[in-house]
Amino acid sequence: MKFHLFSKIFICLCLAGVFSQAQETVESVRRQIKAVDAETAREKSMHDAEKKRHAEFVEVGRKKVQALATQNKTLKAEIDSLKAELKNLSNVRQKTMGTVKWYEGRKAKYSESLAQVIDSLVPVFESDFPYRNEETIKSVQEIATQLHKGLIEADDGLNRVLEVFYDRIRLGYTTEVYNGFLQVDARSVPGTFLRYGAVSSVFVSNDGNDILWLARTDNGGYSWKNVSDNLAMRSVLKDVMKVAEGKTAPRLVTIPVAIPKEGR
Repeated sequence: MKFHLFSKIFICLCLAGVFSQAQETVESVRRQIKAVDAETAREKSMHDAEKKRHAEFVEVGRKKVQALATQNKTLKAEIDSLKAELKNLSNVRQKTMGTVKWYEGRKAKYSESLAQVIDSLVPVFESDFPYRNEETIKSVQEIATQLHKGLIEADDGLNRVLEVFYDRIRLGYTTEVYNGFLQVDARSVPGTFLRYGAVSSVFVSNDGNDILWLARTDNGGYSWKNVSDNLAMRSVLKDVMKVAEGKTAPRLVTIPVAIPKEGR
């Protein structure tokens, strides 16, 4: 009887231990399941976030590719436009170079023709009123030489020649008294010159013995005419020189003028 009771108590204790162990196992399983669910939810959230980032990345990449395609298309159009413009500019340049070459040729011919015309002026100035003729001729010859060598432009040469002409024209509006030497026969005689414009010139030597005036020759040139033996003419020209030099009161005087013959 006692053994039977002991057996029952033992069985009860075993059942209680088994029940207790079973209860702990269920709780553990539940915790594990809960932990797994939480991990699963976290993994799912991370997956969704990664999926969203991937979708955004793909969209951004698609837009960039589309933008690059548009830029490439625009750039290609600009390149084609630049190529067409470059070709047009090349054609224009060729035409311009042809025009420039033609113009340079014409300009060279014009400069050479102008130089020849200026060269032809030398005899004109040689036969002009004999006052600084050598200086004028030298200037004209220098201008022509520079044009022949292409050292100056045609317009510059033309302007310089015109300035020479203007100087000669202004010569006719001035009167001048100056000292110098005149070749009389074989002598170089010192004296005073009176130039009246470009129409008359008188020379009186320092000793008053030689008195000459500038006359025209039959060939259209000029030569000094000695009036030393003509007492009346000597007196007139001496008087003219005194008035010109301011050695006597100003008054009207008679000046011999060289008149060119008809047709010269």
